[in-house]
Amino acid sequence: MIFAWYFISGVVVRFISPPFGSLTAIEQKLEGEYRAKHTDLLNHSEEIAFYNGSDWEKSHINEKFFELVNHIKYVLHKRFLMGIYDTMLVKYGAVAVSYTVVGLPVFGPGREAYLASVKNDPTKITNDYVRNSSLIINLAKALGKIVVSYKDVQNLAGYTTLVHEMDEVLQDLKDGKFRRTQVTSGEDGAGRGGVELNKKIDMVGKGKLIIGENIKFEDVPILSPNGDVLVPKMNF
Repeated sequence: MIFAWYFISGVVVRFISPPFGSLTAIEQKLEGEYRAKHTDLLNHSEEIAFYNGSDWEKSHINEKFFELVNHIKYVLHKRFLMGIYDTMLVKYGAVAVSYTVVGLPVFGPGREAYLASVKNDPTKITNDYVRNSSLIINLAKALGKIVVSYKDVQNLAGYTTLVHEMDEVLQDLKDGKFRRTQVTSGEDGAGRGGVELNKKIDMVGKGKLIIGENIKFEDVPILSPNGDVLVPKMNF
């Protein structure tokens, strides 16, 4: 009866339990984005002050903060509801089933044979009741802890998912799947990268250097470190 109770409860948990692993991964992702907003604010504080972008930055940081807070509230709400079910499952449901099993010899179909074996001695009945109830209730609680351990496993899965993603990115970097055009080396890197960069420069036009008393730029392109053309021509 106890094993059947936990089997049914485990099936119910499987269907009603939220994906705590994914929720934990999302929470860590949002927290990282929120911290990144503060890091960007510190790194670009001069530019932000120069362009009077404090209100814009503040609104975006607050937006990310409330997104994180709302997600945490959602997770806590789900944990609260599942905590109620787990408590009913382990503390009350299992104990009720245990006491039902313990009471079967006295109140069940075979009560005549049991009472005859103990000669209706209240002392022996009480001794059997106390011993069996202690064993069965401890067994039920132990099984209950195994059943409700899914939350800890899911939380661990959420953290390991992020670590696994980071490990995949590091492995891709090691394998050369992500490379910057100007910082690669070797026959397959610098040579090809230099050719590609030269082609991009040729597309925007070549310039010449003139020594004079003034500093003047005519049709000067702005390129990213990867050689992507950000502004084809700029004069100042």
